[in-house]
Amino acid sequence: MKTEQRVALVIGNGNYESAPLRNPVNDARAMGKALKDLGFDVVERENLNQKDMKREIQAFGEKLQKGGVGLFYYAGHGMQVSGRNYLIPVGANIEHEKQVEYEAVDVGSVLTEMDYARNRLNIVILDACRDNPFARSFRSQSLGLASINAPTGTLIAYATAPGSVANDGPQDNGVYTGELIKVMLQPGLKIEDVFKQVRSAVRESTGGKQVPWESSSLEGDFYFQLPSGDVAPTYATERTAPVSVPQVPRGDSAPHTAPKIWKEPVTGMEFVWIPGGCYLMGSPQNEKGREADEGPVHEVCVDGFWMGKTEVTNGEFRKFQPTHDSKDYQGYSLNGDDQPAVYVSWKDANALAQWLANKNGGQYKFRLPTEAEWEYACRAGTEGSHYWGDDPSRACSYENVGDQTTGRQWKMENVHDCEDGYAVVAPVGSFQPNAFGLYDMLGNVWEWCSDVYSADAYSKHDKNNPAFSGGNPGAERVIRGGFWHGGPDKVRCALRGAGLPGGMNDDLGFRLVREP
Repeated sequence: MKTEQRVALVIGNGNYESAPLRNPVNDARAMGKALKDLGFDVVERENLNQKDMKREIQAFGEKLQKGGVGLFYYAGHGMQVSGRNYLIPVGANIEHEKQVEYEAVDVGSVLTEMDYARNRLNIVILDACRDNPFARSFRSQSLGLASINAPTGTLIAYATAPGSVANDGPQDNGVYTGELIKVMLQPGLKIEDVFKQVRSAVRESTGGKQVPWESSSLEGDFYFQLPSGDVAPTYATERTAPVSVPQVPRGDSAPHTAPKIWKEPVTGMEFVWIPGGCYLMGSPQNEKGREADEGPVHEVCVDGFWMGKTEVTNGEFRKFQPTHDSKDYQGYSLNGDDQPAVYVSWKDANALAQWLANKNGGQYKFRLPTEAEWEYACRAGTEGSHYWGDDPSRACSYENVGDQTTGRQWKMENVHDCEDGYAVVAPVGSFQPNAFGLYDMLGNVWEWCSDVYSADAYSKHDKNNPAFSGGNPGAERVIRGGFWHGGPDKVRCALRGAGLPGGMNDDLGFRLVREP
C-alpha cells in the first residue's frame, strides 16, 4: 500500500490572433500554483499550438499509467461541433466547421488517455465556454460545450452549463476559476461538495447568468485538501493498469483493454497505439503448417508505435489516387469504399506513406511496418498460432478467411470449418479485433511489410527493432497475414510470404505505421 500520486496538466490559451482572451494564462498560473500546494505534480503550459497540445496530452496519459489521481485543466477558447467538444489551440486556422476537427484538439482525446491509463480517479476541468470566435463563418450556432458522459472513475467539470457561454471576466482571473481555487483549498471538502459550493458562488456573482455544471461517474471519495489533522489515505488497489504486453498462455486470447486511437486528418485513417515490448518471434517446430523460413524462434523487442486500426481501404487510398481500381473477383466487386485496397504494390504503399507525411506538413512520419512489428502487433501478447486460440472453428468470429462460404462458392478445399459469410474480401473491421484493438490481422488480405525477404533473415536479426534490408532494390519484400481464401495452415501470426515490389494481387493490401 502507498500514498497515491497526483498528476496534473494545466493549459491556458489566450494569445489568439482572432478574439484574444485576457484571463486564461492568469487562470492557468493560479490553478497550477494551487494544485502544487495541494500535492500535485503539475505540468503547466501556456499558449500552445495544436502539435504541442497533443504532445503534452499524450505525455500526461503516460504519467497516469503509474496510477493515482489525474487532473486536466484547460482555460481558453472551446466549442462544440456536431455534438463533440474541441479545445482551440493558439494559431488555429479555422474558417468553417469542417476545419475544426483538423485544427483543434478533441476533448475525447484527453478522456481516451485517462481511460487507457486505468488509474483510480480522473478530473477534467474545462473553463472553455467563451463565445465561439469563428461563429460568423459557421452555419450552425451551437453555443458553449456539449455534455459528455464521464467514463468510469471520472468527473468532468464545466465553467457553465452545456450549451451556455461564460464571460472572460473583468478581473485578472475568470469568475469560475477564481471561485474554484478558493474552494478547493478549503480542508475537509469532498470533491462533489467543492463543485457544489463553486456552482453557488458563480451563480450568485454573475446574477444567475453563469451556472457551472458537472458530469460524474466517481465511485470513491476524493479530497483536494484533507480535513485538518488527517493523514493521506492509502489505496491497496487501483483500476488495473495495462501492461505493455499481456502475457497470455498458449492457446488463449488476450484480454481487451481500451485502445488509444489517433485519427489522421486528411484521410480519416485511424491508428491504434501499440505499446513497446518483447516477444518470441517465429514458430516452434511443432506448430501445424509451419514452414522452414519461420525460424529459428528468437526474442525480439520493439519500441511503441502507432499502427493502422484496419487495412487501408479503397476510400482512403482514393484520397491519394482517385482513379484506383481494386477490380473484382469473378463478378464479386472488390471496389467498395470500406473494403481493403488491393491491386496495390509495395511501391504504391510507400508512395501513400510519403504523400500522407507531406499532407500533414511533415509533422508525422508514415511507413510500412517491419515484419517484427507486424508479428508483435498480430500476437498482441499471445503465444499460439492465432491470437484467438488454437480452435480453428473460432476463426470466423475474428477474421474473414477461407471458410465454408468460400469453399462452396469457389469449390475450395482445406478451408476452416465455420462460416464467416463472405465469399471474397469483407468491409474492414467486420469481425472482432485482437487485444491491441487491431482488425483483420489474419484475414481479408495479405499485407506488405517494409523488410526485404530472406528465408534466413531471422538468423541475422538484432534483438531490438530488427529490420532486414539486404539485397538489391528489386528484391522481394515481405508480406504477412492471412487472406480471404486462406486455409487453417495459412492463417497464422508467424506465416511469412514474399512479393516483388511492383507486384499486385486480389488478396494483397497493406496497413501503415505512424512513428511516435
